[in-house]
Amino acid sequence: MKSRVAPSMVATAVGLLLACSLALLLATMGPSSDGGISPRPAGAATPAVKVSVSCKSTPEVTKVENNRSKSVTIRTVGSVYQPYSYEPIRVNRKLGGGRTITFESGSGANTNKLTGNFIYNNDAGSKEGARVSTSVGRFSDRCG
Repeated sequence: MKSRVAPSMVATAVGLLLACSLALLLATMGPSSDGGISPRPAGAATPAVKVSVSCKSTPEVTKVENNRSKSVTIRTVGSVYQPYSYEPIRVNRKLGGGRTITFESGSGANTNKLTGNFIYNNDAGSKEGARVSTSVGRFSDRCG
C-alpha cells in the first residue's frame, strides 16, 4: 500500500503566494481595454478649452484658455443665467494652441470688449456664469 504525503503548510502558503502574484502581474500588464488594471492612475483629462470668469469685477472678465496644440475658433461668449436678448455675443476669434484670450464686459471694458453692459448677474450666485461656444465644443465656468 502506498502512503500519501500531505504538503506542509509552508509549501502551501508559498504556492498560494506565487499564484496570487502571477495573477496580479497578469492583470496589471494587460491593456486596460482588455479588462486589465490600468498602470496609470485614473484622472480627469485636461479639457480642450478652459473658461474662467470674474463676475463681480469691473469690468467683468471672461478668460478663455486653449489647452490644445492646435488652434480653436471661439464662436460666442455669453452668460448662463437669464441671458440678455443680444446674447450670446458673436466673437469669431481664432485662438492659437496654448494661447489665452481675455474678454471684458461692463463699465471700463476695453480689451476684447464684448459690450459696455454688465452681462453677469451678481445676485444669482453659482446659477450665473460664462458660456463659451468654440469649434471643439461648449465650455463654461460659474460665478460664486
